Amino acid sequence: MRHLRFSKLAWILLTYIILTVFAFIYLVPFIRSFVASFMTWEQASRYPPEWIPNPFTLDNYLKVLRLELFPRWILNSALYAGLIVAGNILFSSMAGYAFARLNFPGRDALFSALLALLMIPVFVTLVPNYIIIYRLGLVDNIVGLALLSLANVPSIFLMRQYFISLPQDVFDAARLDGCGPIKTFFYIALPLAKPALGAVAVYQFLGAWNAFLGPLVFLRSPENFTLPVGLSFAFQRSMWTEYTPIIAGSLIAAAPTIILFIVLNKYLIRGIAITAGKG
Repeated sequence: MRHLRFSKLAWILLTYIILTVFAFIYLVPFIRSFVASFMTWEQASRYPPEWIPNPFTLDNYLKVLRLELFPRWILNSALYAGLIVAGNILFSSMAGYAFARLNFPGRDALFSALLALLMIPVFVTLVPNYIIIYRLGLVDNIVGLALLSLANVPSIFLMRQYFISLPQDVFDAARLDGCGPIKTFFYIALPLAKPALGAVAVYQFLGAWNAFLGPLVFLRSPENFTLPVGLSFAFQRSMWTEYTPIIAGSLIAAAPTIILFIVLNKYLIRGIAITAGKG
């Protein structure tokens, strides 16, 4: 018995050591960026890399905060991410509910076709999407850019899996009480889907806040740029790029995503755990 207990503790200790090592490996780029944000570019670009700023400087952060359009870029990113999160919470959850709980002709075939879209690279749809937005007169418009991502396949899939995991008795009781599909969705299914909605909100906010390619292609005016594109625009020179202020700005931009992850972490883990068990 003592031998089995010792073996179990040894395996647990080994697991934690391995996880700690991998966590450190993944944290190294973030730590390096944090240290480099307090360096001059000359020191940050040296090889082998140096880990102690000498001299220690706040110039990179001051350069970012002195940008005239920096507050505007933050607001643009917040608006873009907010619209996408709100759209996915509503439309992706409605689509997921339909695929999980409603019976209609071709439902399974349509869902399979939807999943097949995951195999298509985003670059393939870039030109058709641009033509659509151009015809609608929404080029260089944050709202027009957000229209392209108000619902997406991963969010629909996650919501479908979650609605499948809910007990059928709940929906049968709602039907007996006279609730139709729309009432059942808004009054029964949606309130029960908070963990999955939290997971969708986190994923979509992270993707939208850090998006670069879409805003780069669809936005033209500096005042309409989102934060990642704006930082690149502000510190891109004719022959070189000033990377250390971009690193400092990226760390500032990462703060909202870290806060959101901490606040919604329990919903994220619970939503993933529940949806992973159903097919």
